[in-house]
Amino acid sequence: MITGTDLLQISLARVNMDRTDLEVAGVIDRGEAGDKAWSNFGRDMDTFILKLPEWRRTALAEAIQERVGLSH
Repeated sequence: MITGTDLLQISLARVNMDRTDLEVAGVIDRGEAGDKAWSNFGRDMDTFILKLPEWRRTALAEAIQERVGLSH
């Protein structure tokens, strides 16, 4: 179960991730190939997440979990 504190930590992790974090996690491609995805992430993070393929959404979730130390 996600608590209110967990939700806050997840939100903070999301808004504080930079392009390198997303590239390393495999959420977006490196270099020019990832330019549009990075732009979309910055413009509308929620829609970006909704449109991710499952494997990239999983990679993002794992990166957030590592950042905030969630084990749920």
